[in-house]
Amino acid sequence: MKQIIGENEALLFCELRADGFYMLRCQTSDAILKLPREIEGVPLVGLSDYVCAAREPDLSRKAVETFHLTCGSAKLPVHNAQAIRQVILPDTVRSIGSYAFYNCYHLKHLEMAADVQEIGHGALMNCSEFSELVLHGDAEGHTCLQEMLGQTSGEVQVQLSFAAGEVRLLFPPYQEQWEDLAPAHIFQRRIEGAGYPYRQCFQNGILSLSQYDMAFERLLRIQDYETAVRVALSRLRWCVGVSAMAHKLYVDCLRTHADMAARMLIDARDTQGIHALLHLGVLSGESLHKACDHARQTRQTESLGILLAALSGGSSTPTVQKQYDL
Repeated sequence: MKQIIGENEALLFCELRADGFYMLRCQTSDAILKLPREIEGVPLVGLSDYVCAAREPDLSRKAVETFHLTCGSAKLPVHNAQAIRQVILPDTVRSIGSYAFYNCYHLKHLEMAADVQEIGHGALMNCSEFSELVLHGDAEGHTCLQEMLGQTSGEVQVQLSFAAGEVRLLFPPYQEQWEDLAPAHIFQRRIEGAGYPYRQCFQNGILSLSQYDMAFERLLRIQDYETAVRVALSRLRWCVGVSAMAHKLYVDCLRTHADMAARMLIDARDTQGIHALLHLGVLSGESLHKACDHARQTRQTESLGILLAALSGGSSTPTVQKQYDL
């Protein structure tokens, strides 16, 4: 069996076709799976059906070549789909087969090229923890983002690269139900949650950031303020394509829910986010005091130091002198 030196322990069952290697099966129990860009100098261009799924595909009629991807172990890995938490695909991959990650329950993070051309049905079926998607490459034109979002109704945090800079977008979840209108037995489709409108912010497969920003008003109408705060924070921290009107709407939301925004960032240990929130000027003196109290109670000393510095040097002069034992 031929070996490929890499960052994982995996058995790769591949088929060589005219345009490159297709991975028919990846057998691994690693939590983080990073697939090679090339195999024997030939690019890896596609992942076939059930490639990492709990269910094993039928390879009996395939011209299979087997490779041991290894970082030094002589032991051949057994497959455990539930162990996989992150998958990083090379930019050479142009297609992902149906049910590719079927029943990979703990798969949370997927990283791939933005211009993947084909994604099969049910690629993320039963990936109940999936919530992070990173797409590399030019996101100005047609990307696979809409197809990937169509694979799940759960919340997804997306990282994209534009010519003007990086964008990070939060796509909220939604629920879809079919109701039986008895006695006629006519089924009515019912969609709840703000996530569905956010998934319609595309024109011919091209993401429209202006349409994405327009969907924010629905979050406010249904009073999902926690999600609204997170969307606003993401858009203003990575603010490519934010219009003046959208910028004001996001800032107003953060100012109204400043205490919630500060608590979120403190709990997430996101000190860069705290700096960004302070830079936006949405925290009043009272909100700063509350944020300091929360940081102290949760023992977030780094966040507390940033907030105390803002209290002592900011434009809002505290009415009560704060002292903390760190």
